[in-house]
Amino acid sequence: MKLLRMAFVCLLFTSVCEAAEVRLSDGTVVYGTILSLQDGDDLVVDTSFMGEVTIEWAAIESVKDSQVVEVELFDGTQQTGRVSVAGGSLLVDDGKGLTVDSTQVYSIAEVNETFEERISAYTDVGSNFVRGNSRVSQVSLGAGVRYNANKFETGLRASSIVNEQTDAPDTRRFTLNADYAYKLNNGWRALGYYQFESDEQQGLDGRNIFGAGMGKRLINQRRHRLEGIGGLALNVEEFEGSPRNESAEAFLGAAYRFRWVFDADLSYTVYPSLEESDRVRSELNGSVSMDVFSDLDFKVTFYDRYDSSPPLGNKNNDTGLTVGLSWSY
Repeated sequence: MKLLRMAFVCLLFTSVCEAAEVRLSDGTVVYGTILSLQDGDDLVVDTSFMGEVTIEWAAIESVKDSQVVEVELFDGTQQTGRVSVAGGSLLVDDGKGLTVDSTQVYSIAEVNETFEERISAYTDVGSNFVRGNSRVSQVSLGAGVRYNANKFETGLRASSIVNEQTDAPDTRRFTLNADYAYKLNNGWRALGYYQFESDEQQGLDGRNIFGAGMGKRLINQRRHRLEGIGGLALNVEEFEGSPRNESAEAFLGAAYRFRWVFDADLSYTVYPSLEESDRVRSELNGSVSMDVFSDLDFKVTFYDRYDSSPPLGNKNNDTGLTVGLSWSY
């Protein structure tokens, strides 16, 4: 009789019987399909009656009966199979039985994620204070979209800034960045990118950069990530009143990410010219954000562009600061 009752319950709640069982340290049990884990932080589970539930990874006591998922460790190791968690260890049942400390898990992803599930996007709006050739106030708008697949990731982002000046006509600054990264073993990535930049305040009609190189995650932890990059680039630029110039450059840089109560991202890249021995350019980009509500963040971004040989009348540095809000979805 008990067996018949169990079978009847499973017929009524098939999705629950087939779902993974996630048990928390406080005794709570959640049944659902594992969707993702990012940065070893929060596990997202799709349940039948509560929708998507986000669970802190450190609060999970055990996981049973998951579907086949893709697991990536902080050291770059990747494995596909059903996962189970018990006693602080995670087992990937792929026929070989990879067992690791659960704190070493960097990400978990569905094997058959849809195109939409792999896309993330954001929009920014804010106001700035810039100190370049002159002091100006600004209004900015930015947006970006990113696609993260099993073996590669690619993204596109753009920002536009209107400089409102009291002693000169208003000027505009526009940037567009597109990048592609193919994921290799042991944290290595093959990189390709395109960047366009125009800045009326600096007299830059347009700068197109086409680059390719390699990147390596030197530190990959839950809160800290450091990646080094290097390669070659073609710089095609034109300043107001000057002829178009094409030059080959090398690039060498680093990107650092920190996640805690606030999120911080910082990147610095140096571009030594391979044709003009006395010219070196550099780019510094950074942002600090903090949750306000749900997917809405308070965000501060800043940038600095350095050119050792700028056109006559321009300063070596062009610096900007933005304070605003960012919405991710």
